[in-house]
Amino acid sequence: MMNLEQLKDYLTENKVVFELQEHEQPLAGAKDAIRYFDAELVAAVYVINTERGLAAMVVNAGRDSMDIESINYVLGYKVKGMADPKLVKQATGYEAKLLPLIGHNLPILFDKGMTIHDYIYGNTGDPRHTIKLRPEDVIRLNKMLAFVE
Repeated sequence: MMNLEQLKDYLTENKVVFELQEHEQPLAGAKDAIRYFDAELVAAVYVINTERGLAAMVVNAGRDSMDIESINYVLGYKVKGMADPKLVKQATGYEAKLLPLIGHNLPILFDKGMTIHDYIYGNTGDPRHTIKLRPEDVIRLNKMLAFVE
């Protein structure tokens, strides 16, 4: 788990252009970020439980659902469902609703629709800060499993 300073250092070391946005009121997750940013640009990170362990899905926060069958097909193995928030906290050190785009150490599935944007907004792990990053940097700095539609 990285605190905000460690995240900034990590991104700087990896030559990532980023902006941190501070909020007066804490955000309770990506859905709250939609109040501040264009919904098309807000990424949510959800953790799923699969036959091979936990994986993070970085998807548009406005999505209502994901097609589990298509995710099973893309992965080549089964998704058991959403991961228990206690298990997410134990595995990553972060609260499930505050899971950052980078630094959670889980392999990711990335929403292909988010790649068309120059940048996206997401959690940092700190409820008072949101980060603006290029989608390609989120992909580069995570262990990529697959793209999802």
